[in-house]
Amino acid sequence: MTRYIAGCLLACFLLIAGLPVGLAQGERGGSKKPVIISQGTEKIAAGTAIVDENELWLPVELLKYINSDLVFDQQDKKIYWYINQPQFKLETPELDARLEDGLTINLPVNLIEGVYYVNVRGLEKLLGMQTSVDNSGNVALGVGVKYKDNYLSRVRSANQWNSKVNLVWDVKGTAAALHKEDKINGLNVLAPTWFSIISDSGLIANKAEAEYVAAAHKKGYKVWALVNNGFDPNITHTILYSPAAREKVINQLVFYAALYQLDGINIDFENIYDDDKDQLSDFIGEISGILKQQNLTLSIDVTVPANVSFWSKCYDRKKLAEITDYVMVMTYDEYWASSPVSGPVASLGWVESSLQKTLKEVPKQKLLMGIPFYTRQWAESDIDGTIKAKSKTMSMMDVESCIKERNLEVVWVDDKGLNYTEYYTDDKRYRIWIEDERSLTLKTSLVDKYDLAGIAAWRKGFERPEIWQVLKSTLPKPAGK
Repeated sequence: MTRYIAGCLLACFLLIAGLPVGLAQGERGGSKKPVIISQGTEKIAAGTAIVDENELWLPVELLKYINSDLVFDQQDKKIYWYINQPQFKLETPELDARLEDGLTINLPVNLIEGVYYVNVRGLEKLLGMQTSVDNSGNVALGVGVKYKDNYLSRVRSANQWNSKVNLVWDVKGTAAALHKEDKINGLNVLAPTWFSIISDSGLIANKAEAEYVAAAHKKGYKVWALVNNGFDPNITHTILYSPAAREKVINQLVFYAALYQLDGINIDFENIYDDDKDQLSDFIGEISGILKQQNLTLSIDVTVPANVSFWSKCYDRKKLAEITDYVMVMTYDEYWASSPVSGPVASLGWVESSLQKTLKEVPKQKLLMGIPFYTRQWAESDIDGTIKAKSKTMSMMDVESCIKERNLEVVWVDDKGLNYTEYYTDDKRYRIWIEDERSLTLKTSLVDKYDLAGIAAWRKGFERPEIWQVLKSTLPKPAGK
């Protein structure tokens, strides 16, 4: 969701594409339990699972006993499944027909104590299995189960918002973390960064968790899962001009939305050739038409209007607003990570002028204002009489720690709508324009001033806890509340 920066693309891609992360068992919680796999009355395999109240992690070596079509790719570290003849149903017969020719999906894995595991909680109906605990305390896993109701999902109720949208992108997006959190008052949408298009054939890498969605729904949140284009202009170009690849992308989104009980899809396509603008709009229109059959909310992220190739000129914001439910304008990265000069992430005047430009193309009732939970520390060096700047992204807690450790003076800069501090060390000047409760109060007040649909914050985990009360109290209340 921040400006495309070549230097950080690899790290962002690995995170979003769902490549496995090594975790110790203790970091996951739960305990190791014997698992017995049976078909009918016959025991066909045994192994060890990691179990807690909300998750059931099985070693990938047991997959062949669950479903012989599941294949663990050692190189990609993904579980692939070509579903030739689906035994499940989607929300409508028209959607079922889209999968008649088959579909390739993938399931995320995690490396735990040197062993690759897959979390099967929430996938029972898809995999034709049931789990229970036997009298000995073992996990009993029955396979080949036929469910009477084989719908992965039913058509959702139409969204009827009675408040402003308060969304946050969740990069970690794990059920384990979400279960431990208290409900955040005022927050109503989580957007986990789960899906990424990784090939020009349209394959989507998946790192979603069914239990995350279940936990979010229990807390009263909607879940609009993010899908990005890998920030690769060549892959994006190929897909946009390939009807087969476009259909493959859409079919995967339809399937994953049903499987994980999603409430919406958030599209984050960035770094696109300017000449592909019309094709992009056409593709989003196709996605919108299909997802409406599931009653999903469709939103898209766009940059601030500017005369910048790959970054801004690739969006037909007016058209995109017509075919989606919400448009998130990324009103941050005023001074981006690789900017040659230092400056704030989102000064108040820049944010407001950016909103004014965007509102010329996007109706206010569809526009979500982006707000940053991060800032940047800039290191300025004098090299042969020229000031060179280099940045480091910091969370609100990082900034707070830096100020306390160095006993820094903080001053309010009125024309920026931000607090500011600086210090010198090692012949460098370090500068920080600070995002905090005061700056975000001013930004969020623009929602009321321009009667916008709400806010979208990048990103969860970078904020101080006090921020949520600020957003809740600053966002306009529904009529009569």
